[in-house]
Amino acid sequence: FQQASNALPVETCETLNNSWGYNITDRKFKSPEQVIHWLAGAAGRNANLLLNVGPMPTGPIQQEFVDTLAVAGKWLATYGESIYGTRGTVVPPQPWGVATQKGKRIFLHFLKAPANDFVLLPNFIGEVAAVQTMGSNKPLKWSKVKEGLFVYPQYVAGTYDYVVEVLLK
Repeated sequence: FQQASNALPVETCETLNNSWGYNITDRKFKSPEQVIHWLAGAAGRNANLLLNVGPMPTGPIQQEFVDTLAVAGKWLATYGESIYGTRGTVVPPQPWGVATQKGKRIFLHFLKAPANDFVLLPNFIGEVAAVQTMGSNKPLKWSKVKEGLFVYPQYVAGTYDYVVEVLLK
């Protein structure tokens, strides 16, 4: 049994279908939601995402790949700041998702609904200025207790990644 080193970079390697190269019979395409979950999951674990999009023999990539990447790109246009230049492992990965941080901003990526109407970020250190939904800046209820930080995310079903922003003082 080999342990992963904390000193080495980590990478998530995936394909947009089930093949590393062009395969005309492979029609098992990944959804935009899967790609966005990989992005957030990799960022929340301090990992890089290597996403393979093997070209067709004529050079371009398949339209299905273009369409999926366009949706992911549109999502990144709004939420990219919660991915690019962030560090993960602020909060260990949770059943509901992951967290990333950039400066005094912590981003909670809810990849699925939390089990309760709140989440606890255990052993949370830092003074909180505000908690809000990313994109709309809608304020959210929160409370700091000795066990950590309680956040009441008001999860929205059907979103690829419901992002909550914790602003630190």
